[in-house]
Amino acid sequence: MTYVHNHCYRTLGAIILLALGCSEATGPGSDAQGALIPAAREMTLRVGEEKQVQGSVLFLAFGMVVEDSRCPIDAMCVWAGNAVIELGIHAGMGPTHPIRLNTGLEPKSTVWNGVRLTLLDLQPLPRGGQPVKPDAYTVKVRLEPEK
Repeated sequence: MTYVHNHCYRTLGAIILLALGCSEATGPGSDAQGALIPAAREMTLRVGEEKQVQGSVLFLAFGMVVEDSRCPIDAMCVWAGNAVIELGIHAGMGPTHPIRLNTGLEPKSTVWNGVRLTLLDLQPLPRGGQPVKPDAYTVKVRLEPEK
């Protein structure tokens, strides 16, 4: 059911963009007024969730946590550890591009079509002896125009 709703919204969004003649202005390499994202935005997503970035034609999805070796909050560790997440981003009805970001190592941010994506937070933090369920994760990401 979620797929059908998301697909309908994508189709409707593409039709609106074509009707307004905006498809050229939102493409890569456009000027600041026609950028894919007009201003910085922060988003929080659950695993498997996709949202449209407010004020833009971009959609961002949180696919999965690829690995999580962060130090449990109830342990003392020599190294803080790292988690790797996978996001998917696309403009309008365009293809989805996978992006992997890290919590402790680089890259913590990347640029896609003039938009900088930065991983701000991954929750919950692990606890000793209690693995985090894959569907329990949420991620906080900032998207902003690349300067």
